[in-house]
Amino acid sequence: MLQFALVGKVTLETFYGPPNYGENPKTDSREAQIILVLKQQICVSANRSTNDEEEKNQLRVTLVPPVGVNLGSYKGRSVTVKGTLFHAITGHHHTPVLMEVAHVQEHHD
Repeated sequence: MLQFALVGKVTLETFYGPPNYGENPKTDSREAQIILVLKQQICVSANRSTNDEEEKNQLRVTLVPPVGVNLGSYKGRSVTVKGTLFHAITGHHHTPVLMEVAHVQEHHD
């Protein structure tokens, strides 16, 4: 798999989860996720083998850290994140594009 480097600011966002993913906010669970808000838009090609469609003009990518790694310490910071991009697959994926994180480097502007 190809690795990419994306530059942006790390945010922590909460989304509605099961059972109804926001259709009934009083009873739906909440899912906190780390989102990278990009400095520049990206486009991710379609994946014909999995029927994923092309994602155009994306400015937000969900970061998926390795098991046991907490990216919350980067909240509010500008970073470069290297990893593998993939398309949203389940209702737990709240952005069309996600990144399996291999490395994070903070920018000290």
